[in-house]
Amino acid sequence: MSASSYKPFTFDRVARLIIGTLIALAIIYALYYFRQVLLPFFVAWLLAYLIYPMVTFVRVKLRFKNHILSVITVLVAIIGIIAVFILFFVPILISEFLKLKYILFSFVSNGDSGSVPHDWESFLKYIISATNIQQLFDQKNILEIARDLFPHAWSILTSSFSVLVSVFIVFIVLLYLFFILKDYDRLSEGFISMIPAKQRKFVSELMKDVESGMSRYYRGQAIIAMTVGILFCIGFSIIGLPLAILMGILLGILNLIPYMQALGIPVTIILMLLRVAENGGSPWWALISLALVYIIVQIIQDGYLVPKIMGKAMGLSSAVILLSLSIWGVLLGVLGLIIALPATTLLIAYYKRFVLAETNEQMKLSS
Repeated sequence: MSASSYKPFTFDRVARLIIGTLIALAIIYALYYFRQVLLPFFVAWLLAYLIYPMVTFVRVKLRFKNHILSVITVLVAIIGIIAVFILFFVPILISEFLKLKYILFSFVSNGDSGSVPHDWESFLKYIISATNIQQLFDQKNILEIARDLFPHAWSILTSSFSVLVSVFIVFIVLLYLFFILKDYDRLSEGFISMIPAKQRKFVSELMKDVESGMSRYYRGQAIIAMTVGILFCIGFSIIGLPLAILMGILLGILNLIPYMQALGIPVTIILMLLRVAENGGSPWWALISLALVYIIVQIIQDGYLVPKIMGKAMGLSSAVILLSLSIWGVLLGVLGLIIALPATTLLIAYYKRFVLAETNEQMKLSS
């Protein structure tokens, strides 16, 4: 940028900056006001963003001339995988819930097991009584357990929305998803073509920055989270942790958000001590084996998965990601969580590429 191309902060430029800020605030308010209506679309958009590389891969590898056929193939494959997952793992989860229910009742009804130190055992019984875990599992079936575990979601499902409406919302998301995948390239090019010619290069460079950051986080982190979840499921199953599959899946999901995986540590410790109290053995060896699972998975994640999948450039830092999710989540709820990272990446890209660059240029000219 030369001295002749530098633009000082004139009245006209400040006025345009204020107008741009007001427009941004108006867009945020509109998103807040229409968040319930827009949520299915943005969910479909996020899913399309994650799935589209698979559509491209299928079209190239299978040499489909029809793009719609590639979209249908990928969607059918994903739905089939989900169906197989449900058919295979739901019986396992139900069995694990019933097994944990038996362990809880045996632990509470029996005296000191002798396997777990007395102070630890008293603390576990206090937690069970304080959180009503025993009462939770003293239900007739798994559906009642699910209802008590997720009271807010259950009340929404049974009062505010009927099952039919919930199915309709899922259908709308799938419909959005299909049409976004069908016209993904056209929508991307069409958005740029709607921008005035003078600003087209400006917006195009910003979108490239956002695409670069999002491809590293969304797609990379999704693959890492899925792999970590599978590793935890295997590790927890080997050491005999109750609810091993469920805890592995939950830790994989929590891994999408930095540091949130640590929330599962106290739960897995309690579950491991319950298993020791039921089956006997050394609580120290049980906790060591649990710690080894966490350490091995973390080594695989940080030593191989992150460098291999995410690459050298990590994009947003963990602190920025947490702050972004918190702020946008408070502003727009679930919709805010979905658009948090794209919006934050867009703001940071604009600041680095234009504001910071012009500031540095101004300092060079003044010196």
